[in-house]
Amino acid sequence: MKTIVAYTDGSAVVVGPKKGWGGFATYFPDFYGNKKAFSSGFENTKTGRMEVMALYYAITAFHIDAKVKLRVYSDSMYVVKTFTENRLERWIENDWISYGAPIKNVDLWERIVLALKNRPKLKLEMIHIKSHQVEKEKNPVAKAYLMKDPNIIGNMMADGLADYKRHKKLHKSDKLKPNLN
Repeated sequence: MKTIVAYTDGSAVVVGPKKGWGGFATYFPDFYGNKKAFSSGFENTKTGRMEVMALYYAITAFHIDAKVKLRVYSDSMYVVKTFTENRLERWIENDWISYGAPIKNVDLWERIVLALKNRPKLKLEMIHIKSHQVEKEKNPVAKAYLMKDPNIIGNMMADGLADYKRHKKLHKSDKLKPNLN
């Protein structure tokens, strides 16, 4: 089984419960031998939603019969823990309720569930990566060392694409169009 790596990120400029300009990106440094990226921007969204959207695009980049292990690096604990702590299964069992409150972004999570169901040969592996490690590092030697890590570079690519699309405001709505996935 071929392993393909993807880096996902979402970005939005919002304060509190409000929504704002946002973008997402999914970056594949080696998508069957080619660099590939999917990204878009929206006028009225939130960061968490963009993080989930990026994962959705990573999964749906593959044909339903593709036999691959998709290793996704994300700086979103929300997205990663949904899989590593089996939250998704609990949410489904509880009719998309957690601790008495409705789950956010249910429409996207349902699309991810459908996408995974329709791709039974795709094995998803989620890995958390610290965001903005290079920008936060003050030591130039340590910063140079970080720049040699392909996972940090991949995260930076996804982050840069998401941020770029956030400023483009390409779509008024972040709702996905209906499809059979």
